[in-house]
Amino acid sequence: MDESTDQTVIMPPEKGLVLEQRGDWLRAPADDPVAQYIAARIWGDPQLPAEWEVARLSSAVLIYRETTTGRSVIAKFYAAKSSRAEKYAEREFRLNGEAREAGLAAGDVRAVEPLGMWRGVLFLEYVEGLTLADVIAVRRSRPGTLLPALEHSAELLARLHGGAPRPDEPVDFGAQVDYANKIVDTLTTYGVLQDDPLVRDGLLRLVDRWGANPAMRAYTPALTHGDATTTNFVFPPDGGIVGIDWERAKMVDPAADLGRLMAEVAHSILQNGGTVAEAMSMLAVVEEAYCAALDPALDACPLAERARFYQAVSTLRIARNGWLSRLARTALVTQAMAILA
Repeated sequence: MDESTDQTVIMPPEKGLVLEQRGDWLRAPADDPVAQYIAARIWGDPQLPAEWEVARLSSAVLIYRETTTGRSVIAKFYAAKSSRAEKYAEREFRLNGEAREAGLAAGDVRAVEPLGMWRGVLFLEYVEGLTLADVIAVRRSRPGTLLPALEHSAELLARLHGGAPRPDEPVDFGAQVDYANKIVDTLTTYGVLQDDPLVRDGLLRLVDRWGANPAMRAYTPALTHGDATTTNFVFPPDGGIVGIDWERAKMVDPAADLGRLMAEVAHSILQNGGTVAEAMSMLAVVEEAYCAALDPALDACPLAERARFYQAVSTLRIARNGWLSRLARTALVTQAMAILA
């Protein structure tokens, strides 16, 4: 395909015409430009693909599957997410590659492989398996699966952080404090803290106290995932773990990833019938596994302490979700205050 003459970004098929439901498969048209590009630039096999079928993962992400071999490729359409599709597709491609260069290129603990990009579409290896959210949801019917999954997730982050420290990057904890204050303002203006100035003021004082602590600035920036949620860790059937969705990766305090993961794990456990006691015991597993896998040159104890701040902020971030009940959102605010206190 001629990439030099036409740089028009590619939009995903409209929902009403193709793949109305997530997971439905439909035969791709013979003239589908994305399927043609995969065959021409990514396939890499003398035996050309026979036919493609496609399924929707989200409004911006499709799976293309070759019908004879079953080989699949993810196509992420940035034009559905941004007017600057090519720039952001290129950014995620680069960041994904940096994560692999930081120690996640191969083995049982790795980042998904980026395959290419074209006209605002990012092509990625398709990884079949359960996400960490899935493992938490089925933990009772599949005993013995959750602890290894949590340990692998923590190990992936520890390897990433140990493999890409950047001492020349500026330390900017003030931006994290501003973000925390912004979340509290949002909860006050639109969320569960409306008409509750007492809790709002208490949260702001706690955030300011952490912001004034010099220890929160005593870190070396490293490449972080930036979106360490339970949906971005995938466990293939043959074992190991693959980190996906690197579009928010950035150079900041590595404790931010650990704190985000801990908040998301705790929330997922509570959402799936667990108790606070169970969540706390699982968070202890995450922290222990992370510290054990971290490069010995990095001091795990201060990092784990800083992670408390990010865990609390991520918990407040979850409390913004309007689809949660008011009781659940209030409980999340209470948990965040307890973590910060």
